Amino acid sequence: MALRILPFTLAVILLLLSIPPVYASPPLNCTSTTTLCVTDCPSSIHARTLWDIIQSCVATLLACTWTAVHPNIPGMDEGIIVVFRRRLGIMILALIAPELMVTWAIMQFLSACDTAKAFNKVIKWTTTHGFFAWMGGFMLYCDDKPQAPLTPEELIDFIDKGYVSIPDITKADIEDRSKSNALSKSTAIIQLVWFVVQLVARFAWHPRLPTTLLEIDTMAIVTLACISHFLWWKKPKDVGRPHPVHWNKNKANAPPMLRYEYVVNILV
Repeated sequence: MALRILPFTLAVILLLLSIPPVYASPPLNCTSTTTLCVTDCPSSIHARTLWDIIQSCVATLLACTWTAVHPNIPGMDEGIIVVFRRRLGIMILALIAPELMVTWAIMQFLSACDTAKAFNKVIKWTTTHGFFAWMGGFMLYCDDKPQAPLTPEELIDFIDKGYVSIPDITKADIEDRSKSNALSKSTAIIQLVWFVVQLVARFAWHPRLPTTLLEIDTMAIVTLACISHFLWWKKPKDVGRPHPVHWNKNKANAPPMLRYEYVVNILV
């Protein structure tokens, strides 16, 4: 059903463009009507143009989904274009199938919590550390050359065997790498609250102004985006480089094939 949200919304817009102004049913004792105007007539307290509605919905969708997306750390050889395309793809996913992004955020949140609990047996870790580990935050270096990012399971296994040292990175250090703070992360929530306030105020003071399906779809998508945003609240955002973890050659000459390398070999 979620995959049909965008086509359905486009169909509604085309339908509104093809019909004359849409009038709400007037009160029985009143001769005036309120309207949703699809022409170029100016907006007033009794009418809204189609472009006013589209502009408001598009601005809200772009602001909320772009802010809510928390991508993983890019590869060492990935440029700005590749990073932008990946983030744009996640944003499109949030618009077309927002419940999939919520599911993804839930899985990442639970994995981060489990990782933090597992590492607390060795060193004090927080959920932020767990997110950082799962987003490719620890890069294995051999002979001062990056090899591949470590998964949390590989990292804790290498620590137990003495192949690598425990990463010396605090929560403050991870947050310092993040390109976002509490104020910027609140943008999506503030935008959602403002959008809902507009709908409620219009219904309360101008009940004859219709609420379009596009606005209902927008509110639903933005609400799910805010849920994902809340689940990713402790996840660092837009981190550019991982934390180095150096291989101990005294324990072993070379590390085994890592999971990241195995996946890359299959894809290539």
